[in-house]
Amino acid sequence: MPESMINRESSAPDSWLEVIDSDSPILLIAPHGGRAEPRTRALLNPKVNDLHTADITRTLALRLGASALINVGMDRNRLDCNRLSQIIEHAPWLLEIIADRLAGVVARHGHATVLLVHGWNIIEPRIDLGLGLRNVGGELCPPGSACVSASDDFINGPLTDLAERLRQIGIKPSYGMRYPGGGVQNLLQAFSSRHRESPVAALRKISEISIDGIVDAAQLELSVALRMPGELRARCEDAIAAAFAPDRTPSRPPRNPIVVNRSPRPRVVKPEIGAAATVAAPGRVGIEFFDPNTRIGAMASFDVGGAGMGARIMLLFDRRRAALFTAEGRPTRSESSVTHGPLSLTREGDSIVLSFRGPAVIVPDSTAYLSIERALASGRLDGAMEVKVRFEIESGGADADFNFDRILRSSADSSQIASSSAAFGRVAGSVCVDGTAHEVSGYARAGMSFTGLGPQKFNARRMLWACFDGGGALHALEARSITSDDAPPAENARILRADGWSSCDLRELSIHTASVEEPPKSIFASMEHPDGSVFELEGSAECFIPLSRPGLEQSRIYTTLGFASFQSGTHRGAGMFEYSRRAESVMTGADDLEDSDTD
Repeated sequence: MPESMINRESSAPDSWLEVIDSDSPILLIAPHGGRAEPRTRALLNPKVNDLHTADITRTLALRLGASALINVGMDRNRLDCNRLSQIIEHAPWLLEIIADRLAGVVARHGHATVLLVHGWNIIEPRIDLGLGLRNVGGELCPPGSACVSASDDFINGPLTDLAERLRQIGIKPSYGMRYPGGGVQNLLQAFSSRHRESPVAALRKISEISIDGIVDAAQLELSVALRMPGELRARCEDAIAAAFAPDRTPSRPPRNPIVVNRSPRPRVVKPEIGAAATVAAPGRVGIEFFDPNTRIGAMASFDVGGAGMGARIMLLFDRRRAALFTAEGRPTRSESSVTHGPLSLTREGDSIVLSFRGPAVIVPDSTAYLSIERALASGRLDGAMEVKVRFEIESGGADADFNFDRILRSSADSSQIASSSAAFGRVAGSVCVDGTAHEVSGYARAGMSFTGLGPQKFNARRMLWACFDGGGALHALEARSITSDDAPPAENARILRADGWSSCDLRELSIHTASVEEPPKSIFASMEHPDGSVFELEGSAECFIPLSRPGLEQSRIYTTLGFASFQSGTHRGAGMFEYSRRAESVMTGADDLEDSDTD
């Protein structure tokens, strides 16, 4: 490499910013490469830093001979280097550095390519390409008032080349699917005409240079599987380096070039629907199972209605370990199956088959998931986790009314459709996680997902299901209790016996935990059958995972979720439990609490 192309580190005004200078037409920026600070613990709903993006950007700068501005230490909860308003208020010198570097690149080369490297906290191998555009009906269109940050030649040239290279190595490209980069405060918008009249001189300078069509800027949102060290990350870095290499051979124009509609979409006036209206929660179809012998439990679900767009599978094993795969986008549905990438749920005759083979993040201690950032920092990628289990539906049995095909066509959640929304029974198959294969045989529930989010407005929610060994009068049961400030408690229970489902009066449902980091100390339910008989259930947690997510009205929801062994009289079995509660202050002593995933 010529001396003029060798990267050189230069001083930055602050130690958290790493500056690499080079005689190259490419400028790389990593806005969220820092880590959470101790002070972040006190925030109720902090944001997640984009782990590994600093290292990836540094590697790409070396391979491309590019200049780079890399945030290596600033917590985005203290200063978000992707938010123009925060940069202007707290680090205006950063915009001046960007403006000076951009002007220098254009003066030397007549054009500039700017790539902003971000992280997207889904796990499937995917890159979302942000250009101030979103795919609408096969065309790329600006959402809202966004301005486009790149030329048609760039979009149908290097960016299309990158997309094709990614497809060839099993990585999905998308255009603005989750992060179009169109918000007025998004740093990407600085490289468009949007801020040409800004009173901030440095921001106005960046925009004025970009107006002339000599700057192409794109936001690269890399999923977790592409950022964690391993083969997928290496392939991704190879594809990016090849697509933007200075000596790359320009690709031939695509046969069907991407149509870029640069006119902002007209604002749609939404009808007044009342202050109490909320976005519909996703309807989810899935399966959960637990093997008491191996103590392996899994829950897999697909969004089939409402506001949901995704799929996921979580495996709990070795009592405290967790493996997770998540994907975003509409699953593919047919009359008898639902699929999202490597994850599928299919009816085969009188069976339902769960199949998965793909990347999963393994976290050694499930309590880390009280903070997404802490969990991802402690995890590593298993590139080929496998799950293949078969759930047998008892034809003509107690679940005779269960119709999996009808459920696939439904968009309701499990609390809103008929009692035949779920079937209970035995499951058998195999699991390979972290390189170790296991044969599993246990208890399962399939149909509308037990782990669906459901209504968000509650103070506490307790739920459980249990399935018992065959041959007895009691086959399965479910119980739910939801409390809120503005409504009486919503409680329901039902028991499945040989003659079918019966609704019951829920007398008590308690799930006690000493703290959000610990498994339940006790699980107990009592319900009365219409014939006057009383069923009491006791459970013992076998494996669990604590979770937290932003709630309504500046609150946070803490969830304890897991699998348990159950006993009701002489009946023994296993199943799941959930205890969620809403909090207006931090309830955990964990090191970090980051859980908001925004670009």
